[in-house]
Amino acid sequence: MKLKELKDTNLGGIKVKTPKGVVGYWKSQYNGGVWLSDGISTRIYPQFVNSLKDCLEWEITEEEVNCGILTGLEYIDNTQ
Repeated sequence: MKLKELKDTNLGGIKVKTPKGVVGYWKSQYNGGVWLSDGISTRIYPQFVNSLKDCLEWEITEEEVNCGILTGLEYIDNTQ
């Protein structure tokens, strides 16, 4: 299921998978991207996007969280 299929839902706490394979819990968003959490620590990890509308194509998943591992620019830059 993709985020765009949700209706009137707060995205906070939903586990998502980016097009580059990063999995984490949606923490918050800003103009340039989204902050993901590993669900355990208080650390947050950025995901850069051209537009927040791009995130509507992200998958809702049950896969293992890896946002604290895949932190290189090649994984977090979803603008390309």
